[in-house]
Amino acid sequence: MKIAKHTETLERLLDKGDGVLTASDALRAGIPKDSFYRYVSSKGLRRQSQGIYLSADVLPDEFALLQARYPKAIFSHDTALFLHGMSERDPIPVSVSVKSGYNSPSLKNQGVRIYYVRPEWHGLGVCEVRTPDGNIVRAYNKERTVCDLIRKRTSADVTEFNQAMRAWAKSKDRNLARLSEYARKMNMESRVWDAIGVLL
Repeated sequence: MKIAKHTETLERLLDKGDGVLTASDALRAGIPKDSFYRYVSSKGLRRQSQGIYLSADVLPDEFALLQARYPKAIFSHDTALFLHGMSERDPIPVSVSVKSGYNSPSLKNQGVRIYYVRPEWHGLGVCEVRTPDGNIVRAYNKERTVCDLIRKRTSADVTEFNQAMRAWAKSKDRNLARLSEYARKMNMESRVWDAIGVLL
């Protein structure tokens, strides 16, 4: 009976993950390791990386797989722009934000650009967005991304920065109140309004 119960739970996790199953999710759900690996074997799931398994019919989605492996990493900056349709450039390397003090040598080895942010800013403006392959990942929303880009303006590509600001200004779902709130919390109100004032 327990085995059947574990199987049902793992089936739900696999379905929820759109064909991606992680050992960490199974552990949080109370699935013993031996039950997890028996299920992986019986279903013919293929190993994508340590602790991450895919259904045979699932093509790897690098965004979803990266976040499955590093759930504390939030897609940000140029990668958030791309995921929100505000940039047509492929984000190479992928950019993520983590809390300052977060240490994961294996994340650095993935070749991603890592931004370390204050703990009180890390959860500010997190939303769910679909990857080009249709999977749900966590990224900063448009307004938080605008703030991040303005903070890093001196090191940003001028053309890409201007395109991103114009794309936000033209967005039907832009939210000035939210932008103002984030700018205040991040102590950068004057910089934000200087950057977007000419666009509104």
